[in-house]
Amino acid sequence: MGQAFYVTGTGTDVGKTFFSSLFMAKYAENHGFRYWKPIQTGTVSADDTSFVQKTTSLSDSYFLKPGFVFKTPASPHYAAKVEGQNIDPKSLLSSIAKERKNNTLIEGAGGVFVPITEGYLTIRGIQESNLGVIVVGTTELGTINHTLLTLEVLTSRFIPVYGFYLVGPKNPLQEDNATMIQKLGGVSFLGLTNFPDQKLSSEEFKAFALAEFDVHRNVIDVVLNVDDETESN
Repeated sequence: MGQAFYVTGTGTDVGKTFFSSLFMAKYAENHGFRYWKPIQTGTVSADDTSFVQKTTSLSDSYFLKPGFVFKTPASPHYAAKVEGQNIDPKSLLSSIAKERKNNTLIEGAGGVFVPITEGYLTIRGIQESNLGVIVVGTTELGTINHTLLTLEVLTSRFIPVYGFYLVGPKNPLQEDNATMIQKLGGVSFLGLTNFPDQKLSSEEFKAFALAEFDVHRNVIDVVLNVDDETESN
């Protein structure tokens, strides 16, 4: 039996899609994971699903199509308004529920307080989907504050947080950042991967992911062992 999980970030452009690409490059084929971004905005300049697929060279069978797509690079509620569309949270939750028992990485749009509609925040969607969450933060200055705020709002709502993972440029702060977030946030540090020094081909990226991502298997083990832990409690 599979298990979907949710990837959220401490903000926009902190590295969720990079994390997702690494995860898919390393684990999709061996464990049958699929990538899904239910709400995609800003397709006029970027498409995360296409980016992950191009980066990993995985076939179409490893990707689900977004349920809501907007060209406008903005919060979902605003992008929908500008383009004369509506996002139905019930429809969104129903689609997520169908993926619950599949091995699916679900990437959110921005951070936990991004409005999906004017009256429905991402955090509510995460809570009502009842999926475990991995928080992705940057390695850089400011990540302690931003990551702790995200962890606080998730754990205070009793949302299961598998842990946090840091990505970004290598810098002298990153190890202390990870230590302090784990100490003060009370959740597991799952790992850290720095950006590659140069642009990589899909084959090079896969080799990079195999060597540099989830070195201690913290991410894949916590995702795959969820059912076992639930049954034993």
